[in-house]
Amino acid sequence: MRLSRARRLRAALLAAAGAVGLGFGAVSHGRSEAVSMRFCPGFAASSGLRPVAYEGRVAADPRLTASGMTAWELELTAAVGPDGARATASGRLSVYARAAKRADTGRGRPVRGQSVAVEVARGIKDPRVGFGAWTDALASRSAFVDAAAVVALGPAPRLEGLRARVRRGMLAALAEAGGDAGPLLEALVVGVRDDLDDALADDFRRAGCAHILALSGQHVGILAAFVSVSLGFALGPFRARAVACALAAVYLYVVGPSPSVARAVTMFWLSSAAASVDRPQSRLATLALAFVIAVALSPESAYALSFRLSYLAVAGLAALGPGFELGLRRWAPPPASGALSAGFAALSATAPLSVATFGVLNPFSPLSSAAAGALVAALMWSGLIGAALVALVPAAAPVVAFACGLPYRALRSLMGLAAGLPSLAAADPPARSLLAAVVALAAAFVYAWPYVAYHAESRRRSPAGQLRLPLGPVLPARGPRARDAQEVRPEFPRIGPRQAPHRRPLRGRPRPARLGDRARHRLDDP
Repeated sequence: MRLSRARRLRAALLAAAGAVGLGFGAVSHGRSEAVSMRFCPGFAASSGLRPVAYEGRVAADPRLTASGMTAWELELTAAVGPDGARATASGRLSVYARAAKRADTGRGRPVRGQSVAVEVARGIKDPRVGFGAWTDALASRSAFVDAAAVVALGPAPRLEGLRARVRRGMLAALAEAGGDAGPLLEALVVGVRDDLDDALADDFRRAGCAHILALSGQHVGILAAFVSVSLGFALGPFRARAVACALAAVYLYVVGPSPSVARAVTMFWLSSAAASVDRPQSRLATLALAFVIAVALSPESAYALSFRLSYLAVAGLAALGPGFELGLRRWAPPPASGALSAGFAALSATAPLSVATFGVLNPFSPLSSAAAGALVAALMWSGLIGAALVALVPAAAPVVAFACGLPYRALRSLMGLAAGLPSLAAADPPARSLLAAVVALAAAFVYAWPYVAYHAESRRRSPAGQLRLPLGPVLPARGPRARDAQEVRPEFPRIGPRQAPHRRPLRGRPRPARLGDRARHRLDDP
């Protein structure tokens, strides 16, 4: 049996796509293996020299840990021995320094892209293991030092210095405009949680809403909407969206390419490009293309927990969101059902991985997230508008702080109430696996139920013989033929067989009048 040309073309495209996918996977796997084996401490073990200091470049913005230490990620370039000998080193080193809060925003402190030297008097520690083969292989070594052990070797690059000044300016404007809500605004807009109250952060964590504090698609969407609304009336929707894409790139550079922010900005770029050429794509297609781009640029990032949770959450919104919304719309209006369905879809997709990792599941987190979403949007909008207003009119700071304090206090009360709700905990691995399997099966049921219900309802409403094929051959549908109208409407006049259009009557012999002659010759009734 020979296949048609369209089927052969489709089979060839599928084979080419499979070959490209396998090649892309092999290349990404090889690059990940190269990254996992590139750590070199600088001196061989047989030399008897132990490095007392390392030099490298700051790879990411310093952050404040839960224990109050400042963490840096260094890309190593050299190792220094006790006698001053230097050797080339490679790999990443996580440095934890005992320092005050906001160390990364103070002047004179190392920033991203700056070269530093770190004295490691206690040596470096091996990475923690037990989180999976690839996670253990890609984990970086760590060193615990004092604040004075981190010394800048030179000024930061000019572009990175400008970025650091812009970042400090954003933090200062949000702190001045937000008042008591300033630390939370810094976490929601810039991703800096150094000054955030520990009790409030713990309430977010116990309520299952810790993802609100992490920069994600919700925050990027609010910022893009803010830019579109601000510039749409002056530039038009197309130019405003283009400006929003450019500002999203600047925002990504300023706050840092974390997996969730990079994914959100990439999807915003792709969806904007598809809309500009009038080819809108589904959310799953855009997510898949963003995943391919992210893995192509950094294959090792796909093994990070934050990367997996971010992409699983969006995949759950795209695949499970319609099923949850279909079931919840019977009991809730569309805005509430949409917010609740988004929370349940994200929880269903990420819960198996989070339960297997942390062993805790808060079943009320979708309700808390839906209620907190409006408050977070109100707080971010008031903070952004207030920061711009305070920059123009500094005397308006008390009024702006009062306006930001209203959603902040409501959000804080909501998180305190949600933190007291019961949650499910599984300590041993078998219990975690069982709980993760239950959540995964529930999500699969929600996804499959609309299709099963539709199929069952269509079978129930169909007559007994409607789905049966005739015993004889099935003929293709024919077009209209002569006298079809007379068979349907008997009152129409009967006409004889039609002559071929090329045949004409003989000369000298009149042709009998036929139907339509009156209209052709423009004859009127007497």
